[in-house]
Amino acid sequence: MYDRCVGLGYHCESTHQIRRITGDDRAHFFDWLDLDFESVVETIAGDFAGILRPGMVEPFSDGLCALDRGSDIRFFHDFHPTSGSTLTRSDIDRQLDSVRAKFRALADRWRTLARSSAYVLYVHHDAFDELSAADLRRLRLVIATAYPRHRFDLLWLRRTPPPDGGALGPGISWGTVATAPGRWEGDDAEWDAAFRDVRFATHPPPPPPPPSPSPSTEPSVSPGASPTPSPSVTDRSTSV
Repeated sequence: MYDRCVGLGYHCESTHQIRRITGDDRAHFFDWLDLDFESVVETIAGDFAGILRPGMVEPFSDGLCALDRGSDIRFFHDFHPTSGSTLTRSDIDRQLDSVRAKFRALADRWRTLARSSAYVLYVHHDAFDELSAADLRRLRLVIATAYPRHRFDLLWLRRTPPPDGGALGPGISWGTVATAPGRWEGDDAEWDAAFRDVRFATHPPPPPPPPSPSPSTEPSVSPGASPTPSPSVTDRSTSV
C-alpha cells in the first residue's frame, strides 16, 4: 500500500491521470512538464542542479513553450506571453526568477518525500514505447543511489506490452495504457485498468522533522541562485 504516487513524465497525460485516479493534486517536480526519459534520469542524478539557469532558457516550438537547454525540459505552463500567444525571450527573462523559485520549492519537496518514511510509487509513462527494461533498471538505481533508505517502486506504462518485461527485476512493474487519439488526457478506462491492483493509504505519513536552522534554508536548483520568495506550487494546469 503506497503513501504517494509521483509521476515522472513523459508529458501532461500522466499528471492528469495520476491526479484523477489518486485524488491527490499535490504538485511534484515533473508534473505538467514535457521531457524525455534521459532528462528525468539526469535531473534526479544531479540533485536538480542546473535547471533553469539564466541564459539557458529560450522560446521553443514557435514560441508555444520554453526550452531549458541545460536539461532539455520543455515548460508549457510556467512561462506566459505578455502579449499575443507566443513567448519571447524577454517574456522568459522577466519571469525566470519566479519560475525558478517554484522549481526550487518542488525540488525540496522531492527530497523531503524521498527522505521520509513514505512508500512511494513512481510512474513513468513511456508514451512512445521507446524504453527497455534496462532503462527502467537504471532509473531505479539512480533513485536508490541518491536516497538509499527510500522505499519505492516503479510502474512503467507503455502503449503496448514490453518485449523484455520479464527482465525488469524487483521493484519494477509494467502496464499498458493505449492512446486516445485527439484527447491529450489519455483514456480513463485504460489508466483505471493499469491502476486496478494498486492500493494507496488513506492518510500519508507525517513529514520528517524540519532541519536545523541555518543561515539559508532556501532550497536550490542551481548553485549561486539568488533567494526569491517561493510561490505556491500547487499547479492545476489542465491543458497540454
